Amino acid sequence: MITINAGNLWEDAYLDKVIALNKEYKGIQVTSLFGSIRDLTPTARAMDRIPYRDYNFITRYTKKAQDAGIAIRYTINTSCIGSLQDFKKDWAENLASRCMKLHDIGVREWTVTSPLLCELLVSFFPKDFIEVSTIAEVATLQEWERWFHLGARGVCLSTSINRDFEVLKNMSMSEGSVSILANEACLYRCPWRRECYNLSSHDSTRSSALFSRYPFSRCQGIRYSSPEEWVRSRMVLPQWMKRYRELTGISNFKVAFRTHPYEVAAPILEAYMKQEYIGNLISLWPTVAPFAGMAEPSEVISCKKLDEDKFLDYFIEHGHRCKDEVCGLSCIHCVEAYNHAKE
Repeated sequence: MITINAGNLWEDAYLDKVIALNKEYKGIQVTSLFGSIRDLTPTARAMDRIPYRDYNFITRYTKKAQDAGIAIRYTINTSCIGSLQDFKKDWAENLASRCMKLHDIGVREWTVTSPLLCELLVSFFPKDFIEVSTIAEVATLQEWERWFHLGARGVCLSTSINRDFEVLKNMSMSEGSVSILANEACLYRCPWRRECYNLSSHDSTRSSALFSRYPFSRCQGIRYSSPEEWVRSRMVLPQWMKRYRELTGISNFKVAFRTHPYEVAAPILEAYMKQEYIGNLISLWPTVAPFAGMAEPSEVISCKKLDEDKFLDYFIEHGHRCKDEVCGLSCIHCVEAYNHAKE
């Protein structure tokens, strides 16, 4: 069975939709919802992008999800913990007690990027499921082995290897649970990625004009000038999940949209539950255009045409390894695919 770890909007209507989708579709299930609460714990999203909920709501919501067989995977995936002195103070004064409170409520799954936080959660909750965030960029068996020995039992792999099928197959045979982030359209090998998460972890504002809405204006600008970047991104289309499972042994997928409204999130999740999508590639990923101060992308890239042109087969049949290429120079596969699929 294919399982999905979906973004959590912390809304009753959304949870009802997830429960309904699980009843409607067989052979695929949303088994967990990941996300965090504003002002409660550190995270890799600026606080103005995530919701605030009180403990009464969290308690009721968590029980409702668990009664439907869906775990709440609480996300403390800040990419930077700051100075050790500040983290130690925050852990002693706030974070430890809040984690205990969440555990009392029923949270038994956690996502982290910090190895220190992983160690602390394992010491507090040795039976809980600790997942390493994709932000940690785990891309090799050795890296995952290190985390496993720290007590982590799951990992969402670096998106950089999403099309390296031999590596994915090897990762799937390792200990623990291995998953793939399916719908992230960040630039492949983005130079701003680490800084982007660090700035969000420190709750940097998006509205300041001083630095031209850094860094979103940078990556979005590249996509607008070179729209083939949408195809170069490491997206896994809904209909590709079965092929990934067959070829790599990985059957767990993460679907992200937790900082976006219901009307954006629900159609994306349903497309993945259907395991079929022929529409615009860009619609599978919540745009960051508002944070860049730019217009929404007007590109239409047909997923139907990508499939008709056997886009994914190129990576499977040729053993293609993107890490050994320079996009647009030694390899033009994504450029050609974009030119065929654009409408």
